This record gives sequence, C-alpha cells and structure tokens, in this order.
Amino acid sequence: MRFDASRGWPWLLALAGFAFDVAASWPGQVSFDSAYAWWQARGGESSTLVPPAFVLAWRASLAFADGPGGMLALQLALFWSGLALVAQALDARALRGVTWFVLVGFAPVVLVLRAHVWTDVALFAALAFASGALARVAAGGRRHWLLPAALALGWATLLRHNALPATVPLIAWASVLALRGERARWRVFAFASTLLLVFVAAGRLLDAQAARSVPVWPSLAQFDLAAISVATDRLHLPAFMHGPALDVADLAHAFRPWSNTPMLQGTHGGLRDPFDPPFDAAELAALRSAWFDAIRAEPRAWLAHRWRLARALFGQRAPEWPRELAFVDGVVPFRDNPPVHANDGPVHRLVAAFARRHYAGIGLAAWPCLAAGLLAFPFAWRRRARIDGRLCLVLLASAWLYALPLVVLAPAAELRYLGWPCVASLMAAGSVLIGSSARAARLPRDPCEDRP
Repeated sequence: MRFDASRGWPWLLALAGFAFDVAASWPGQVSFDSAYAWWQARGGESSTLVPPAFVLAWRASLAFADGPGGMLALQLALFWSGLALVAQALDARALRGVTWFVLVGFAPVVLVLRAHVWTDVALFAALAFASGALARVAAGGRRHWLLPAALALGWATLLRHNALPATVPLIAWASVLALRGERARWRVFAFASTLLLVFVAAGRLLDAQAARSVPVWPSLAQFDLAAISVATDRLHLPAFMHGPALDVADLAHAFRPWSNTPMLQGTHGGLRDPFDPPFDAAELAALRSAWFDAIRAEPRAWLAHRWRLARALFGQRAPEWPRELAFVDGVVPFRDNPPVHANDGPVHRLVAAFARRHYAGIGLAAWPCLAAGLLAFPFAWRRRARIDGRLCLVLLASAWLYALPLVVLAPAAELRYLGWPCVASLMAAGSVLIGSSARAARLPRDPCEDRP
C-alpha cells in the first residue's frame, strides 16, 4: 500500500513529533540568555542584546502560557509543520517519508537543541517553516503560502544579529516564486531587494524602541584581544577594559579557548563586562582600533585562536568542557522571573542522558550534519530543474552563508550557533533522498512562460 503524503499523513507525523517534544522538554530548557529574554518579555528593561523581535514574540506567548512554554510551543509548531510541508511538496512515499522525519527531526544535534527556548532555535524553526511553505508553492501549491513564508522569513531575519545571510537565499527563492513567469530578472531582483529593505527597516525600528542599544561586537573584540595577549605574552587590551592589577599571567589563568565568559570573573585584576555598563563612543572607537591593530600586528596568534575555536564549534568538544556549550538541562533563574519546574519525566531523562553521554562525541558534533548536506550537493545540482534539487540548493546556500562567517565571528564554541546550518543541511540531504522517489518532482510549468 502506497503512502499518500498529500492526504494528511505528514501532519500526523508532525503531530507525533510535536507530542514527543512536549513530553521530552516542556516547558522548555532555559539558559541565562533565555531567562534574560523572558525577564524582558515580562516587562524588564529592554535592550538590543536580545533581539526585540524575539522578546515581543515571547511577550505575546505569555497570553497562552505563563513562562517559557508558549515560546517552546511556537518553535515546535513551526519546525514540525515545516517538515510536513516539505513532505507534501515532494509527495514522498511511505518509507522515505518516515525517513525524512526521522533524519531531520531526530538527528541528535537537532533533538538536543530543539528543547531550548533560544533565538537560535526560533531561527531554525522559522526557516524550516519558510522552506516548507516555499516548497509547497514550487510544487504547484496555491500562492497563498507565500504570505506565511514571508512572515516567517521576516521574523527569522530579526531573530539574530547575524541572521540576514541565512535568509537571503530563501528571500530570493520566494521572489522568484512570487513573480513566476516574469522574464525580466531585474524585477525579481527589485522584489527581493524590497523585501530585504522592509525586513532590515523593521529591525531598525524595533531596535530604536529598546531602552538600551548595546552593540554585541565588543564581546568578540575582547575575546580576540585576550587570546592574542595570552599567545604573545603582551597585554593588548585597552586600559579601560581591565583593572590596573591585571597582567598576562592573571589573564592566562582565567582564559578559556571555548568562550569569553569564564575570564570575566576568573581574574584577580578584573576584566570589564563588554555589555554592562555600556561603552561610550570614545571607548568603542578605542576598542575597535586596538582590536584591528592587534590582528594586524599578530596575525598568526589571531588565526591560531580562530582556528582553535572553529575546530571546537564545527567539530567535537573536549570532555572536560562545560556541558552548557551544547545543552542546558534545566531552567536558570533570573531576577524576579517566576520559578518554573523543569521537566524531569522519563522521556526527558532519556534525552538528557544521551546528551551527557555523547557530549564530546560525534553524536553531538556539527560536522556530520554539514557533511551530509555537502554530499547531497552533486545530486541536487543534477536535479536542479526539480523541486527536491532546487530546495536542496537553496538550503545549502543558506546554511553555508550563515556558517562560514562564524569561523571568524563566533564568540564561543556553542553548538546552538550552528543550529540552522545543521538543520538546513539535513533538510537538504533528506529532500534529495525522498525526492528521488517522488511522484511529482519536476517543477510545474507556469503558463506565463509560454507568452511572447
């Protein structure tokens, strides 16, 4: 008996995945960053450290669930519905359809990350949904799917300070689908550019409403300057960034190659928090100048630091490193946030035990997910006239445009930073796998193309 994905079975599988996640993680795992966002959503002082679009969505979710549960439900609904939409678009058969959900939804990296209420998880959930909605349009579905896809893409663009490279390929695809049959490429380009400008303008407007505008790059500059200082035995940090008693030995004792955070409280001489109190304009200019000067003066030390961090981010972590680099098992309290009982059910305990056991192994490394996507590329290129090939290529472009800048811009070796590249790569590989037996895989012909 053939599995008819077009008659609702993908949605039943998506509902089963949603129910599994609720059992495994409800009301959600909350790190310090998440707790700070929750506090802002409850009415605390707003700042641009957490993108306002995430805070506003969380604030809206409080009308349905008091705590992190509403945001968790939104993330899960977007993620699983995105997978269902792709399965419908590719019209997969039974075995390959189930394989699609298992490959993407229950890959260890995705499974462990999905339990957290993070901007990174909201990003990959929104982009998964947008990808599915666009695939439905490409498969000949009604163009009304373009509206929810655009809304998801707009939200995704505002969810992370570095989200734009991930959304550009999907925005371009949405523009092509919206103007299907349009021969003038400049009109497609103009449409995509307009969408981008609207999203960027919305982000600027939301940032302007925050009580405090705090740039995030000083944390990255401080991390790089500390690493160069330790490597060269010369203090490159500006004087206003540290106490008068700080020396290189003190800094080296507190420095950790996997994150900037430990050294902020681990020195005797003292290091300034890069966010609070915020820097004035003169200090920002001096810090930027010191950062660039140090990189120019000591390029080998900087490259060694960046390579070490990239290996930890894309590869495997050392067993002695903190588990929080991959998962946070619980709910971190913050100020007057209400206490929340963390999930301690049997399903959660199984997932948490797996995460602890494989924390430093290949199971929770990003590179196998990314490699799966790259392996699918040549197959997708040969099928670029088909829906599965087109979807795969767009997803891979989005994944790598987002991932590559992290080699030099990642502030820590936290697995969540590669959440979308991992999800996108697995979706890309899975779309080629299930599309190979799809019954309606070739892109439909638009009647407008026949017009003179």
